[in-house]
Amino acid sequence: MLVVDLRSRVPIYEQIKNQIMELIVVGALKPHDPLPSIRALASRLDLNFNTVKRAFGDLETDGVVYTAVGRGTFVAEGAMDNEQIRARAASRLREALQAARASGLTRGDIIALAQETFLELGKDGIDVD
Repeated sequence: MLVVDLRSRVPIYEQIKNQIMELIVVGALKPHDPLPSIRALASRLDLNFNTVKRAFGDLETDGVVYTAVGRGTFVAEGAMDNEQIRARAASRLREALQAARASGLTRGDIIALAQETFLELGKDGIDVD
């Protein structure tokens, strides 16, 4: 289900969050589907319990998941319709575009790179429309 890259510059808890959100977007996880327990996922990925707990906590704060005491963590209804998630994504995209411009990429270069990236995502079965 989830895979972490220990050599990535992206923090592990962010990798977990991003992958869970991606599973929701592509429909592999639907509203009210259970997530693995924090302890089970930490054990399966050979990670610190607190790393997974942080990822789940952030997802709950963002309204992507909810926790039912004694039952577990589940995908929230309308998980990806959350305005806070969209605002954060837009902010990250702006920062990335500013960094690209500062690195000398032109508007055309950036658009071409974005199109390439969407094509690559599409090869992975991710709906990019």
